[in-house]
Amino acid sequence: MTVNHIQKTRSLLLAALLGIATGDVAFAQQARTRTLTLDPATGEWMEAPPPPVGTAEGDLHAISVQISAGQHRSALKSIKKSIRRYGETDSVYPALLIAQAEALVGRCDYVKAHKVLREFLTSFQGVELTSEAIRLEFVIAEAFLAGAKRKFLGMRVLSGADFALQILDTITADYPETGWAEYAMKTKADHLFYRSNEHLLAEMEYARLLQDFPRSRYHQPALLRSADAVLAGFRGIEYDEAALVEAEERYHEYRGRYAASADREGIGRILQGIAQQRAEKEFSIASYYERTAHAGSAIYYYRSVVENWPRTLAAVKARERLDLLGAEESAASAGG
Repeated sequence: MTVNHIQKTRSLLLAALLGIATGDVAFAQQARTRTLTLDPATGEWMEAPPPPVGTAEGDLHAISVQISAGQHRSALKSIKKSIRRYGETDSVYPALLIAQAEALVGRCDYVKAHKVLREFLTSFQGVELTSEAIRLEFVIAEAFLAGAKRKFLGMRVLSGADFALQILDTITADYPETGWAEYAMKTKADHLFYRSNEHLLAEMEYARLLQDFPRSRYHQPALLRSADAVLAGFRGIEYDEAALVEAEERYHEYRGRYAASADREGIGRILQGIAQQRAEKEFSIASYYERTAHAGSAIYYYRSVVENWPRTLAAVKARERLDLLGAEESAASAGG
């Protein structure tokens, strides 16, 4: 199995996982319309009756039922009426904003939903609904990353990926103490690597995640994907090998920390592939010196290939060149 094949396989697995995650998010968008309360007499949880219609809480409950049923247009009309009726100073107003954003998400009007959520997060930070607002922001970002278009003059023609990345950056910057922050950073890094092929930027995001959240639940995949990103940034033996060296170090760290997973994921084969490429890189340097009549330098690099990567094809070729250059005999004479 080649390095590229392993990376492609990992990409397909990630795509499948993203599909599952998207389904989970869609399910999580359903509003909870039932309220359970503990009966102290029996010790059992009982379904509480809904608040009476005509009160702020009752209207909010009715709106949540509409959203749960997928009646998003009707819910938006009800929200508008409730805001007019109770005003922005009523205690139910923050919940109405969250309901409005959720209904807009249900109608795929993500930009308007984002504006409502920004209004909420600016005015009501610290309330219980903040986590729900961040979750909806994340839903919006994932929708744009999945291909949703932004509207321009009524037509959906503008890519929303950059807009989504801005949302993720805001979540990371403004809510670092929440689980959403590290998930936002990971999501951005995954998008840059797997969908945009911006490997350098992806590697920087993975490295930032590992630094800012050393005990993150995403540490293992972030470490692996950071190595993948560095390796993907290597442009060939004609260029600097720094990316290969860095990738090799990270794969060794990954195998040291997560040995069982590394065996399943073929990290050993990837390291073998890196060794082959580093050996070829060194061999190409030796060949250059040989072509330019710098025999001493050529011999030095050919020997480096043999000593550092003895089990590679480049090492076999290097031994042949050393024999032709008489390097072994010269070394023996010098030793005598």
